Amino acid sequence: MLENTVQNNQQQNGYVQKAEEQKPVKIRVQQVQPDVDVEETKEDYVLTVDMPGLNSEDIDVKLDKEILTVEAKAEVEGLAPRHYYRQFRVMRGLDATKCRADYKLGVLTLKLAKPTTAKPQAIKITCE
Repeated sequence: MLENTVQNNQQQNGYVQKAEEQKPVKIRVQQVQPDVDVEETKEDYVLTVDMPGLNSEDIDVKLDKEILTVEAKAEVEGLAPRHYYRQFRVMRGLDATKCRADYKLGVLTLKLAKPTTAKPQAIKITCE
């Protein structure tokens, strides 16, 4: 009864108490730096990146000048959202149009074609 009296007095004085507003829930995103294996072949540099729980559409791979960035956001039911992020400095002259990416069973495989200047070249020796 005392509560009703206080509320009536507040309403009469032009003060209306609003229902408590709900605050937005903050969801913590887990930052993940995925494990990467790097291998060199005659023609390519091969990067194997562990990124489970994604679809290939969720992965973003960019080459900007000498920086290769691999990034993805994953939302797995029952787990905190994950943000995969990794950057690599690569050699100059790397051509993104000659690079390939494949995502299968939680593993992203990047094949970065070596520039022709980086490939070993034989030098002919002459004797006089």
